[in-house]
Amino acid sequence: MSQDKSVIKGFALMDMSVRGGQYVGNWRVLMPVVDESKCVACGLCATICPEAAIKGKPKVKPKIDMRFCKGCGVCANECPSKAIEMKKEAA
Repeated sequence: MSQDKSVIKGFALMDMSVRGGQYVGNWRVLMPVVDESKCVACGLCATICPEAAIKGKPKVKPKIDMRFCKGCGVCANECPSKAIEMKKEAA
């Protein structure tokens, strides 16, 4: 009897045309700000965003749809070039 020893580590969102279901921008406290001079356009932020709020792919600078961004900071934490900084949302 064989046992499957595979482990799932993370996920990848493949259909980038589908966005998160709810607008969440009205309760966000922190917002991501991209420093385009540091961004290497790797597309990782768009791949890992749990709300699919970031449009981007390799060799294209990311665009963040703030209607869907919940300010979780995953993109800023995982950015390899530290081009995304979380800043307090203006009131």
